[in-house]
Amino acid sequence: MSAQQPLLYDPAPMGTSTPLPASAIMGPSSGSGSLAGTIGSNQIQPQQQPQQQQQQQQQQQDSIFTKSAHPTVLFFHLLFRSAAILFYMFSWIFTSSFVTTFVVIILLLSFDFWTVKNVTGRLLVGLRWWNEIREDGEEVWIFESNQNRPINQTDSSVFWFALYAAPAVWFVFGLGALIRFSFQWTLCVVVALVLNMANVVGYNRCHKDAQGRFNNFMQNQQGFVQSMVTNMVGNSIGSFFGGGGGAAAAPARV
Repeated sequence: MSAQQPLLYDPAPMGTSTPLPASAIMGPSSGSGSLAGTIGSNQIQPQQQPQQQQQQQQQQQDSIFTKSAHPTVLFFHLLFRSAAILFYMFSWIFTSSFVTTFVVIILLLSFDFWTVKNVTGRLLVGLRWWNEIREDGEEVWIFESNQNRPINQTDSSVFWFALYAAPAVWFVFGLGALIRFSFQWTLCVVVALVLNMANVVGYNRCHKDAQGRFNNFMQNQQGFVQSMVTNMVGNSIGSFFGGGGGAAAAPARV
């Protein structure tokens, strides 16, 4: 009979230890890779976030004046018409006299009319207009356009927006004055609309005239190129057939 083993029998000899599997020590390889990737992404994100925040701050700080090619001109293009509108709305804070308010608004609108007509339109969009009365009493509109100079997109957008927005605001003021049956304020709004609409009509017609000139120029250039190509092809074909016919008709020498 074989001797029975004790209940607490240890097959390994004393002084030795059973090695653990590598998977138990190191853990799954996929888990270690995901852990390293997570740590790496956590280290990259804090570096990217300040750069994105700086870019967003720079974009927010960029105003129409920093993007403009003529910031001073753009400022005065908005100054007088904005001041006239604001003074019309809040004149009661400074004075209760309608005459004073009317005079200040008309002065601001006159400054705006002259500035837009003679300065800002020429520098911001390359357009200028004026009208003359001839000796026979006929009124003539004269338009100028500088198509060779590049136009800044910000300057052009702000110029046209302010040109059309101001009359729209004065039109709303006029409706409010009519609803209140305030004829003196209606008179002030009518003068503002006349001065603003003069520039709207003038620059609108000037812009159409410039587009018409440009289209005519392109059509003339296209017609010139077509005629030149036609003449070159016709001359080439004529010389080819004319040279071949002359050689065939030449008499043979004896």
